[in-house]
Amino acid sequence: MKRLFVLILLALVASYYVAAKIAEDAGYVLLSYKNTTIETSLWIGLVLLVALVVLIYVSVWLLIRVLGSRSMVRRWSHNFRHKRSVSKTTSGLIDLVEGNWKNAQKKLSQAAPQSDTPLINYLSAARAAAANNDPNGSELFLKKAHDSTPGAELAIGITKAEIDIQHEHYEQALASLLVLRQSHPKHKHVAQLLQQVYVAMEDWEALQELTPLLRKLRVASDARLDDLEKQSVLKTLQRAGQQKPDQDQRDCANQLHRAWLRVPVKIRVLEEVALQYVRNMMTLGDATRAEVALRETLDSEWSDMLVADYGLLAADSVQTQMKTAERWFRKHKDSAELQLTLGRLSLRNQLWGKAREFFMASLALRETPEAHAELGRLLKHMGEQEAYQNHVQQGFEVIAADLPAMPMPNEQRTNIAQMAAES
Repeated sequence: MKRLFVLILLALVASYYVAAKIAEDAGYVLLSYKNTTIETSLWIGLVLLVALVVLIYVSVWLLIRVLGSRSMVRRWSHNFRHKRSVSKTTSGLIDLVEGNWKNAQKKLSQAAPQSDTPLINYLSAARAAAANNDPNGSELFLKKAHDSTPGAELAIGITKAEIDIQHEHYEQALASLLVLRQSHPKHKHVAQLLQQVYVAMEDWEALQELTPLLRKLRVASDARLDDLEKQSVLKTLQRAGQQKPDQDQRDCANQLHRAWLRVPVKIRVLEEVALQYVRNMMTLGDATRAEVALRETLDSEWSDMLVADYGLLAADSVQTQMKTAERWFRKHKDSAELQLTLGRLSLRNQLWGKAREFFMASLALRETPEAHAELGRLLKHMGEQEAYQNHVQQGFEVIAADLPAMPMPNEQRTNIAQMAAES
């Protein structure tokens, strides 16, 4: 209140001062431009000048307010469209997860132009279109994703590959993934997708070559990768050992051996892998390479199953085979399969008495039909018919022990006799 009183008092003093000056001398102002002249007193001129300044200030202020309101409208419109885009994107992603492919495709594509992340919208719309069996729509959205976000080739390529895998277009997926692998050789998900494609295409050699990278990138547990590597090697050896109609047997054996040499040593010693190679080689008539593989494997990792196959080989030097088996015998005397193999190798060396001893020792450790059959056959040719018959009978009983329980004729007669006696 005091401040207002002071201001009014100052204004009155100033007005009195100005009025006194005007009465004392009005002054003179002349403005001339070409043929036009304006004459007025100094004080009127000052008033007009102040009015002009005030008018300019008000005009500028109004202009700023008008332009500001337009900008505000534009901001409001942008924010409205953005919120609508976010809402549609969220609803579209929910539809995508819930399996409403058509709605998801429509909402995500419509929201993409106003979205802060159009790449996500277009890639998700491409997945929805693919799931909705609309390949043309899927390709269109992938192209729009590329146009909207330069430099996103990896994300777009992975999405395309996953869509192709989903629809079992493995060759197209492989082409995309090989391009991505060149630019991103250590990308974990690209390697995982390549694994899926190679398995689906049964390209076991390529999968075998990829396995070290899968292990390095830790795309799965060690146990899972070990099993995957073993399966790929088994399939590779199986395919390499299949002789084509127009292929020479020796050429096929060489092909199988080259595949074997590409197998890592830690995989070669696995029983199942070595057995696949050895039996394929035996089928192809190359007992020498089969013998070398079996001997090296058994020297590294003992296997009763593999040593049993060693006795079936007819390698170039039966004497060398015998010495190898006898060397193993010093460490594995409790192996019935090794005793059986030693008996068979003794037969090949025509050591009849020694063969008989090994067959009997094998049976003492564990009765098997093979050991009974081998010993029985030997005894038959040695003239011991009764012993031969006994081993034939015992071998049959070993086999019969594993047969499923079934009604037998003598059991039926017994049951009938019992029923008759009770009646």
